[in-house]
Amino acid sequence: MDEQDSDSLDSLRESSAFEMSVKTARSKAEVLGILRAYDLSEDDFTERFPVLAKATQGLPDVPGEAVPPT
Repeated sequence: MDEQDSDSLDSLRESSAFEMSVKTARSKAEVLGILRAYDLSEDDFTERFPVLAKATQGLPDVPGEAVPPT
């Protein structure tokens, strides 16, 4: 399954905007807000966009927090 496949992200433009929003998010809280805006659950996000989901794991919980060391 391609990372752009999603029932709620029908067009290439929508999925590109979604991916850019997630990639530029500064915290996990911000990512959760993006998921809500696109009507995606955390489970759907993880299943349909595994690369993006993995990339968000290193984000701080809220904006302004230090990023945890890896």
